[in-house]
Formats: sequence, C-alpha cells, structure tokens
Amino acid sequence: MSTTIETEAKPAESARRQKTRERLMDAAFEVFSEVGIHAASVEMIAERADFTRGAFYSNFDTKEELFLALAERGNNERLALLRDSVANIDVIMPTLVGSSKGKLSAAELGPIVASFLEQQGENRLWFLFQSELRLLAMRDPEVGKLYLEQKNAADTEFGSIISAAFDAVGLTPALDSVELANVLMNTQEAIMRGGNKVQEDAHQLFMQRLLGLIGQLVS
Repeated sequence: MSTTIETEAKPAESARRQKTRERLMDAAFEVFSEVGIHAASVEMIAERADFTRGAFYSNFDTKEELFLALAERGNNERLALLRDSVANIDVIMPTLVGSSKGKLSAAELGPIVASFLEQQGENRLWFLFQSELRLLAMRDPEVGKLYLEQKNAADTEFGSIISAAFDAVGLTPALDSVELANVLMNTQEAIMRGGNKVQEDAHQLFMQRLLGLIGQLVS
C-alpha cells in the first residue's frame, strides 16, 4: 500500500518542483532586467518568487546554475518558434514560395530569413541577458565550460533549422550549420541594440546587408 502511495506522489512532487523552478527563473529574469546578473542576488530572486532561500537551494546549487537554466529555457523557446516557422514556410510566405517554382533568389529569401530572426520576442532584454551571461562565463571557467556546451548545442540546432528553411525553398547553404548559425546570430544581435528609432534604422541597414549576405551563404 505504501508503495502505491509513494509511486502516485512522485508525479505530483515532480510537477510542484518544476513549477517552483519556473517561478524562480521568471523571478530571476525580472530581477536581472532591473539590476543585472551580477547584482541579482539569491535573496532578491527568492523574495521576488515568494520563496525562501531554502526553496532556492533545493532547486539550484548556485545563482549561476539558475541563469544557465534560464538561458537554456530561452534558447529552447526561440528554437521552437523557428521550427514552427520552417514547418509553416508555405503559409508564412505563400506568394514567394508559390512563385519560386522550388527555388528562391537571395532577394526573395532575405525577407524570409529576416522573419525567422525576428521571431524571438523581447529581443533587446534577451540579448542584454545573453551579453551579461557571456561576461560571467568569461570570468568563471566552470560557468564558461557549461555556457559553451549550451551555446554549441543551441547553435547546432539553430543552424539545422535555418538549413531546413533554405532546403524548403530550393537553396543549399554554403556554410556548415554551426558556421551558418554564428553568422546569422551575430547579424541578429547587431540589430538589437539601442532604442526603437535606432533599432528601426539598424533594421533597414540589416535588410540591405542581408540580401548580399544571403547570396554568399547559399549555392
């Protein structure tokens, strides 16, 4: 009897634990947006999530572990959006895809790639978080090792998704998936700086440069 109760209790306990972790990560991102990673203390994060320090440490060994988990969650969310975009490419751009007869020009593909890169949500704050996390990774070798493992996995997946998008419209990337991901992600970050007007101006410049870039990235 006790075995049955114990077995039935485990899923509920696991669900509660996951919910606690999610609340702590949500709180960490809120606190980060206000004071930055370095100043975001365990106490501030736990208080914002309405938990104790004990609840924090029962889910994360360190503040750094929490921020890495937050980065992984953010990457997964953004990769999911990109996968959906590729899966629905004929719906997103029916005119372009329909008129391409299996192959798009660089000028036609540019807006499609741009739309993928913009399917991110809260871009500026996200890239600010990523920038501070990179600085933390450079200062702490252990964090740096874990950060690079996480980044490489995300870059590989991102490159594979973009390669699938190219393939869907009859083009082949001239770079391998990781190199392609790094080029496009660096381009994406470059347009996410500054206020709205700066971002709008940068976006226009980005679109001009993207057309030339796409021509070099595909064969």
